[in-house]
Amino acid sequence: MAPRRPDDSTCVLTYDVASDPAPVQVSLGSTPKKATLFITVTNHRQSAVQVESVRFSFPVGSGPEDLSSNPGSADPQVDNDKFWRFELDEERPGSAVLTPKRSATLTGGEQLELELAHIEINAAVGTSRLTVDEQVKNEEPGTETWPLAKVPAGFTTGDFRPEYILVQSGTPAELTWRGDSRPGSATYTMLHDGEPCDVTNVRRWKSPPLHRDTAFALVVEVTESGNTAEYAMTTLVTVARPDLVVNDLTVNGSTTLTHAPAGFDLGEALELTYRAETDGFLVGYVRADQEVPESEDPPPTLTVTVGSDGARRVTGVQSRRTERAPGDPGSRLTAVVPKGATVTVARAGTTPSTHVLSWLPFGIGELKQAPAG
Repeated sequence: MAPRRPDDSTCVLTYDVASDPAPVQVSLGSTPKKATLFITVTNHRQSAVQVESVRFSFPVGSGPEDLSSNPGSADPQVDNDKFWRFELDEERPGSAVLTPKRSATLTGGEQLELELAHIEINAAVGTSRLTVDEQVKNEEPGTETWPLAKVPAGFTTGDFRPEYILVQSGTPAELTWRGDSRPGSATYTMLHDGEPCDVTNVRRWKSPPLHRDTAFALVVEVTESGNTAEYAMTTLVTVARPDLVVNDLTVNGSTTLTHAPAGFDLGEALELTYRAETDGFLVGYVRADQEVPESEDPPPTLTVTVGSDGARRVTGVQSRRTERAPGDPGSRLTAVVPKGATVTVARAGTTPSTHVLSWLPFGIGELKQAPAG
């Protein structure tokens, strides 16, 4: 399950925003409800990025589009306070700024974990937002906005996931979720490649037969006092042997494009190198076996470095939390691997963790381990 990402971002870095609780619940009575925003900042470029500042802002007030009437309740935290500073801007309520100490950079594949903790949520149901304003050296300023649904106190929904993340072509996917029912005020809508489907009265849904990788979004709308909170969750189902839509493809004779994925892990090794005999995807995940203390750096980490034609592309993920629900795969990555590429897979971190990788070839060929030395 993942929150819906902004589709109009102009930022250089990648930002992932999640909340606890998810979705955020409004205050009821004299005791304010509190929420924490978890922000993961990732550099998906191959080269280092020199950050000048990143500002995270939410609207202040008591209305449905405002997040909090007490912006000073927010407690900014950063997992690497040796090199980074994350503080409230006293002159701009509802705003926290990330800045480097000295001239810190984010290297390729590096991540920062931020929190805006203990925010007191106002009492108005609605949809607020978190705005990211990014200043990176030698780049134009970037921005993106994340919606923050504020649902009635006690309302919960989540655990949106497919029964199987990989299905054969022509096979439907079955998706499940949990969610409260509020007659007349809560609706659930499934978005996918076909027509939107009203799934308000069910918690398990079978899709039409799938013939290619498909993203699904479950949109939950909760209305109270004329104000509507919209909360969206997304997930992806991969299709083995998918149908393709291509231009100018000429095939003379029989050919095989995809094969069943091959699963593996690093065993006891911290790093292994492979060579790709065909084009394909390398997908994987890492999940901490126990909660990771903030002082541990790095937490359990899985990194894939793909070298091809003199270029290197690094993809990495980290995990600080244990399994949040049965079958939760943790933090996932996907690396595009061209034929002939050298692929180095490494893991780090002292906290025990679980990792799994799957090789999805497009043609005939293995991801073959390179000889030692």
